[in-house]
Amino acid sequence: MNDWLADQRVRPLPDGVHEAQIGGVRCIVKVRRPGAGRALGYGLRYLRALALAVFCKLVLGEFPSPRVLLRNGLADETRRLRALRAQAWPVPQVYAAEPGLLVLEFVGQDLPHLLRRAPPAQCAELVFRAGADLARFHRAGHWHGGAQLRNMTLRDGRYWRIDFEENIGGALSLPLAQAYDLLQACLSLTGMNRLPEHLLPALGRQLLQGYLSEAGPEQTGPALRRVARSIAGTERVLRPLTARLSWRDVRGFRLTADLMRVLLKP
Repeated sequence: MNDWLADQRVRPLPDGVHEAQIGGVRCIVKVRRPGAGRALGYGLRYLRALALAVFCKLVLGEFPSPRVLLRNGLADETRRLRALRAQAWPVPQVYAAEPGLLVLEFVGQDLPHLLRRAPPAQCAELVFRAGADLARFHRAGHWHGGAQLRNMTLRDGRYWRIDFEENIGGALSLPLAQAYDLLQACLSLTGMNRLPEHLLPALGRQLLQGYLSEAGPEQTGPALRRVARSIAGTERVLRPLTARLSWRDVRGFRLTADLMRVLLKP
């Protein structure tokens, strides 16, 4: 590892996420080095954080500080991964961490990759287990922040969580951060490309049922119902427009709104 790191200081990888064989071990390498456009890059990231804060205010009822949301660098992810790993949660081991560089354990193929290759019955089982796994993570007092299904992998029969760069849970109350996680998971499933569209409603229900099977009262309380009402209400207002659009993301939003309505039933 030391030889590889020394080589990176001379011939660095470009910014982004890469797979690499280091000493015969398959690794994930994240690179985010400051460059000449650092000030412009920060400005764009601040605008993105501000847009997310406005979304949270409208949908979740809280306005997270954009400056807190921007505490999402590789050093922040390293701290979260090491803390979760110390508690025996299945997250990647940190092999090396330097300014602008993070080398992580490879922990398997992401869930969308598996879903696109699995028969329908196995897809239903995979997403049910994914929902249940997220609920158990929440019941332990955690939040993910990037809970899209692409940030879950399967290895040795266990789900693993990856990509902890988003700091939404550091800026919101825990119940709302967890509700945001569930919303992200649902939206990522219902808008998934290269998955038969006729399967999506049933798979969405499986994901939600898996979550509810393991969630406690703290996870299914007022915060989650507030999110459900906001999403369902927004979809109802926009329906005259969205009904005319066939974009995958729009259809996914409508399906997610239907899932959220399930949470509002007595």
